[in-house]
Amino acid sequence: MISIHCTRDTLEAIELGRPSSQTDHVLFQGVDVFTLLQGVDVFTLPARDVVQRMSQFTSIEEDPDDDASFIAPDLLLSFRRPFAADDEPEEEQGHHFSSVLLARPGYYDTPDQAAERLQQSS
Repeated sequence: MISIHCTRDTLEAIELGRPSSQTDHVLFQGVDVFTLLQGVDVFTLPARDVVQRMSQFTSIEEDPDDDASFIAPDLLLSFRRPFAADDEPEEEQGHHFSSVLLARPGYYDTPDQAAERLQQSS
């Protein structure tokens, strides 16, 4: 699954869903997207392992609106799963991330940050 998020004819984010088979790969300029994340395969590793590995090279935090999901704001990435099942590997939908969202700068801004960004661009 690939979906785009637009507001007022402007691309805000692209979301990639978990591939249905291990033969599916997501490429960017001929490079496997998950290789770019230093070998972190966000769809086959348990979610908590992904968070632990990502935290070694960037800030990653629990989504304040959804405790089963995480945001890496410096990379403009978010990692989503419908619910947390960290101790239940058989419960695949909650044990692994189901999608990754790549956003434009400012996507995660608070209202105050958005106002400041708008002032700086004027």
